[in-house]
Amino acid sequence: MTIVVAHRGASAQAPENTMEAYRLAVEAGADAIELDVHLAADGQLAVIHDETLDRTTDRTGRVADLTMDAIREADAGATFSRPDDSGFPFSGRDLRVPTLPEVLDWLPDEMGLVIEIKARAAADAVVEAVRSHTVRSNGRLSVISFDEATIERVRELDPGIKTGYLLVPTQPIEPALTWATEHGHAGVHAWEADLGMDPLPLLAQAHAFGREVGCYVVNDPERMKHLAACRLWGFVTDVPDVARKALGPAQASQI
Repeated sequence: MTIVVAHRGASAQAPENTMEAYRLAVEAGADAIELDVHLAADGQLAVIHDETLDRTTDRTGRVADLTMDAIREADAGATFSRPDDSGFPFSGRDLRVPTLPEVLDWLPDEMGLVIEIKARAAADAVVEAVRSHTVRSNGRLSVISFDEATIERVRELDPGIKTGYLLVPTQPIEPALTWATEHGHAGVHAWEADLGMDPLPLLAQAHAFGREVGCYVVNDPERMKHLAACRLWGFVTDVPDVARKALGPAQASQI
């Protein structure tokens, strides 16, 4: 089964990496939610994509230089816009940047979680946050990063956490897959276009290694169906509702 992973939540319908976006992802039938974490100045894990507040909130400043209290003063919905005909009820502004423990406390039992660590300094805190959580013990958690040292650190601290190597666009996939296999990571997550029109040989190689291949970001339903037919592990999408309609009903599965 190909996993539908909601990119920063249902980020086409609500502000990315907010509880509203995650709620809509659950309602849309996503198998998992993907989110990003940075370490704030007081050691808390802020769930936000960028190094700064500038793009996604009405405030400015580097996350690493701000306490979580200061980050919470920002409105995480202030810069969001979507087509009026999207059909999804966005409840308005005045949304806050959540912390990873808050998301974990809210996360439904059946929902998977993919955590992208954006800064290496956050690795230890992420492992500590998820160590005793149900999502880690029930096989529905994956921790990924573009930085090899970050996922190596996660495995060093807790080999029971599933880890994946996130690839930048145009990065060769096969050498990365070999590295992931040699270092005990579950697989690689590539830019969608880098899979090409015929990903079957690559996926066959990954399956032979006992590894997984995922990709980001897929919003076209025909491409979703094609990748699922090729037995792709999963894809990240801004539109989990579209993905669910394209692939059919969700089935209980580990992430």
